[in-house]
Amino acid sequence: MQRRDFHRLSVAAMFGALLARDASASPAASDPTPAKATANQRDIASSTEAHLEAMGRHEALIRFPKATIGLVVYPGMFVQDLVGPLTVFEALMNREIHLLWKDLKPVDNAQPGTPTLLPVTPTTRFADCPATLDVLFVPGGVPGTLAMMEDPDMLAFLRRMAPNSRYVTSVCTGSFILAAAGLLEGYRAASYWAVADLLAELGVIPSDERVCIDRNRITGGGVTAGIDFGLKIAADLTSPLYAQAIQLYLEYAPAPPWEAGRPDTAPAEARAFLEDMFAGLRASTTAIARRVRASGE
Repeated sequence: MQRRDFHRLSVAAMFGALLARDASASPAASDPTPAKATANQRDIASSTEAHLEAMGRHEALIRFPKATIGLVVYPGMFVQDLVGPLTVFEALMNREIHLLWKDLKPVDNAQPGTPTLLPVTPTTRFADCPATLDVLFVPGGVPGTLAMMEDPDMLAFLRRMAPNSRYVTSVCTGSFILAAAGLLEGYRAASYWAVADLLAELGVIPSDERVCIDRNRITGGGVTAGIDFGLKIAADLTSPLYAQAIQLYLEYAPAPPWEAGRPDTAPAEARAFLEDMFAGLRASTTAIARRVRASGE
């Protein structure tokens, strides 16, 4: 791959909105201070050229085969489950990313009856997905997960794509959707702590790992585990050193104010509160999992 190709893949992502300006437009018509705008454009061009030259000096580090990544989106998903891995994958310099759904209408990732603050627009329909993927990914989120566990289009798509995907993956309760499609039976898999044990209802071996790797099935724990998950996959697609460069690029150095991010370290009162809140979720998940399992027998 030529250095200019790397440039288009990385610098465009960093400076996309600025580099996409119409160079033929009259500065006076769009900016009341054309001299300032011209200086700004020169600074951007200079920064871009310096970035390109640096990439040339480190070409051995960044040269790797193109990765084709398919991230499923759906109504009712938890947007952070998607954004964490997506942020990591976008830092790969030679990649093709698809946000996959049945159609190209924005999906609502909010709870029913509440405003959608961050709608997600799919880029590729299930029917148009590339025949092979390096990464097939499913995020979690309630109530979306529960609906997708019995959505025939979703399950059929995952079953079709899994045999032709290098890695079949999920974060949070997305593992329940993979399991409902029959893609995790006999595998170890992680999920959200409050329901992870219920994966056993679908023939899965529950794991409390933050990132669980069992052959080509890679599953992440709850929500923020998506960044760790993404870095693990980035290392496999490129190299551990490049993945560490991505980690530094993102300045991913978690330092939470409390050690309350796991049920075994959180205060008992906090855990009791959430366990009470999730009692209905566990009951619904169990019922759906058993129904899915029975329908496949």
